Amino acid sequence: MGCYSALVIPDLLICHDLLTMINLQYKLMISAIIPRPIAFVSSISTAGVENLGLFSWFNMIHSNPPLVSVTISTGAGKDKDTSANIQETKEFTVNIISVPFVDNANACSIDAPHDVSEWPISGLTKAPSVHVKPPRVKESAFSMECELFQATDLVHPESGAKTGTLILGRVKYIHVRKDILTERGGVDPDKLQPITRLGDILYATLGGGFRIPRLPWAENAEKVLELNKAVAEATQ
Repeated sequence: MGCYSALVIPDLLICHDLLTMINLQYKLMISAIIPRPIAFVSSISTAGVENLGLFSWFNMIHSNPPLVSVTISTGAGKDKDTSANIQETKEFTVNIISVPFVDNANACSIDAPHDVSEWPISGLTKAPSVHVKPPRVKESAFSMECELFQATDLVHPESGAKTGTLILGRVKYIHVRKDILTERGGVDPDKLQPITRLGDILYATLGGGFRIPRLPWAENAEKVLELNKAVAEATQ
């Protein structure tokens, strides 16, 4: 029942109105909303140029159907290569970056021209996909083949300018290395060794994980109701 203990919170808040402090939006949010998983996305343009890029506005958003989200900002007023490729070809792969090849992956953050592939500079190995044309990264212990489920333009409410695109991908096929699986069929994070994104140009590895069981209502109902009653009486 320790979770019901009151915490002492220092009254040291600095408040920011992001409508008037535009420059702080990015800096504050990416340095506080951490750690963020990184999507290492492989795509192909309609001209056949293979693209490889990193995006930390990425997550799993549903399991039925299995969906992942990747948000890609616009660059110089137009869609970045990965965003344009996905919207045009409707397919891509997402590969999880692990410690052994983080430097290789980081090389793909180079601002290469549209007609130049990042694969050669990465030094990574292309592996064929099963259901989509873009290759997966062979060095990745966990890769997902995706088809475009939905693409939504992100338009600034004041300026009306398009600032990015929210890509939803339906996962069609998963490649997972056997040696990172647990006996229960899940992925062992210690073996996957995923890289996460922090603020600025900081990256991180995962620390020690721990388990916390969910509280069953049947065993905690009386205490929860007592607390609700006490709060209601205190605010009357």
